[in-house]
Amino acid sequence: MGGFLPYILLVMLPSIAITAWAAWRVRSTYARWSKVDSGIDLSAFDFARRLLDRQGLTDVKIEPVPGQLTDHYDPRGKVLRVSSAVSGRPQLGSYDSTDRSIGFPQGSGTLSVAAAAVIAHEVGHALQDRERDPWMAARQTIVPVAQLGSGLAPWLIIAGVWFSILQLAWVGLIFFAGAVLFTFVTLPVEIGASGKALAFVSSLGLSGERQVGARDVLKAAAWTYVAAALTALLTFLYYLMLILGRRD
Repeated sequence: MGGFLPYILLVMLPSIAITAWAAWRVRSTYARWSKVDSGIDLSAFDFARRLLDRQGLTDVKIEPVPGQLTDHYDPRGKVLRVSSAVSGRPQLGSYDSTDRSIGFPQGSGTLSVAAAAVIAHEVGHALQDRERDPWMAARQTIVPVAQLGSGLAPWLIIAGVWFSILQLAWVGLIFFAGAVLFTFVTLPVEIGASGKALAFVSSLGLSGERQVGARDVLKAAAWTYVAAALTALLTFLYYLMLILGRRD
């Protein structure tokens, strides 16, 4: 219990507070600007297609994905996935977005400021992939280590400390450091995509209060990645303290 209390005070409570605040900010900001018309008279899918084509990314496909704020760009499949919340459609069937003879599923009404910002952000990732952004390449390289670090490493550390096999604990900590590094490398990737997104929407006429709203949505989303990085760092420092304390 004596070892668990510091974990609660130094890691668990701060992590919960940081993560909850970031989640509240992104959801409240998105909810606010999802009610404001962007002035762009296109469905979410048509908007994504137009942005991609303008950047010469005609090979990138667009697919629907269920959920809220589950939008993402998959660099392996060259696919941009738009969530049902952003598209305004609760259920969407799959379709081939490269076939111009097939109409895109239509959303409800014109595009909101929040939806435009989210889609533009993912197009920013697609452009980063095409430009071979070094930060994105670094993140992709770290992925296997990060997955191992977030899954297996904590167990190696705990087992090493519990059974006084500090070599095992240090191996776990090294792997966990890979997971921490992943969260920090993610920050410039996300910030870079948001910068590109603002340029995209500005070129399509999103200005004034609407541009401010798009920037607010992108900033709020960025805080979720900052929260993840801080939480990972706090956990790493706790594990380090645990191992060093065991040496004494």
